[in-house]
Amino acid sequence: MWWGGLPAKLKGLIDRTFLPGKTFDTRNKTAIGFPMPMLKGRTARLIVTSDTPGWLMSFCYGNALFRQIRYQIMGFVGIRPTRFTHFNMASHPKPGKVDGWIKTVSQLGAQAA
Repeated sequence: MWWGGLPAKLKGLIDRTFLPGKTFDTRNKTAIGFPMPMLKGRTARLIVTSDTPGWLMSFCYGNALFRQIRYQIMGFVGIRPTRFTHFNMASHPKPGKVDGWIKTVSQLGAQAA
């Protein structure tokens, strides 16, 4: 997370990989007129780092970044569910904190395999 949103390089990656005809079909529409998603049946797990504490993300911002990614990006192309793992206070983590994050991500990867 960068300034409460997606970092520009990540947004650029999404723009270049989630292309019409590859991830959504503009020739076929959903019942409400959106392009037909082409990635149905897939799921996502996103690892998000930020300096914003989880309670602040939820209470003050309503998890806006997570909602944007879940519904406006992943949901648009049919990826459901989208789950998040949020590591906060990332700029200056306490000793041992990063090791814990690595362990968590390793466990998530093993569960998904």
